[in-house]
Amino acid sequence: MGSNENPLSECACVCGKGKLKVSYRIPDKGREGIEHLWEIDCSHCRELYNIEKRGHLIGIVKKVDELEWEKESKKMGKSKSRQLLHKPKFIKIIHEIDDAK
Repeated sequence: MGSNENPLSECACVCGKGKLKVSYRIPDKGREGIEHLWEIDCSHCRELYNIEKRGHLIGIVKKVDELEWEKESKKMGKSKSRQLLHKPKFIKIIHEIDDAK
């Protein structure tokens, strides 16, 4: 017996030709919590972006920037990489996805 995905919300993707979708899943017995699933439902944007979760923040990140940040964070070391994750350029936060419906 598996858990079912339930649609929660969706909005336009970055290019406007597709959608960003959020659904949730209630796990089977024996597991706790609700799992939220984020999806880029646009072939163009899926090639250019990833959805990243950093703590309580979830956002859209350019794959090119992600590679650059990984290289930079390795150079900086663990303590400085935490500062890097919170640069305003790092992540585009989806604050109110319901308003974009």
